[in-house]
Amino acid sequence: MREDMYKVIVERPRRGQSGYNAAARRRNDFDGPASLGMRAGYGYRGLNENLAPLRRYLRAQVGRPWNKVFSEICAGIDGRNTVQQHIRQHIDDFIATKVGLRDGKLIDLAQRYRFWPDDGALHQELYVDPRSGLIRINKWYRAWRRERLEDVKRALADIATRRRTIDKDTQLHLLERIWFQVTTSVVPPARTREVVVKGRRVTHTIRDKRYDAILRREVWQDDGVEDERERVYGVRNRYGVSKRQLSKRELVAYGLR
Repeated sequence: MREDMYKVIVERPRRGQSGYNAAARRRNDFDGPASLGMRAGYGYRGLNENLAPLRRYLRAQVGRPWNKVFSEICAGIDGRNTVQQHIRQHIDDFIATKVGLRDGKLIDLAQRYRFWPDDGALHQELYVDPRSGLIRINKWYRAWRRERLEDVKRALADIATRRRTIDKDTQLHLLERIWFQVTTSVVPPARTREVVVKGRRVTHTIRDKRYDAILRREVWQDDGVEDERERVYGVRNRYGVSKRQLSKRELVAYGLR
């Protein structure tokens, strides 16, 4: 492995800012703390590693013993250097090093806390053969972008079986094996009103509640069920105003029968 691998991988300008909006509110709050740390006031920039060189290096080691390859990696990394040590944290993204056999099938024995489900399947492009200790190519590997695209296609196909969009305010929904026409609208935004309480001006937030015809409950802005509304209507800020069952003629016209 090249001696300056840590520079190629890590040393790249950071991008984006996480938590910037919350930090800006704290910074502009006149009733807030008298002083804020720089990070607390301006958010955090995310890392922007270039991991392609590490992936290419590991890909070129196919057929070699993993112990030797890992020794070469460790030889070029100073464990006391946080930036260099960061390389080791990304090795598991490309190669499964703790692999076992169960009923003749390869499984990943490492516990995953990040992006992959803990289903025992090998999700990396490479793996260490538990029988020989050599680096092998995972023939079942699929890039995460391809998996994401296939998941989106399956989700769209599932949505098409239970929801059709006619226009921005009208949708068709399959509820308990019956098709309904649902009229939707935007959830009213919250309003603020200032009142005087014991000689002190206080700001109250008023949220207009609306009854959702499909969820069968009252909804309002920031009610905590935005994800559920997005699943039902495809958008987070809409709700069902009313619904009616489609007639036989309408079912034929919409191609539902």
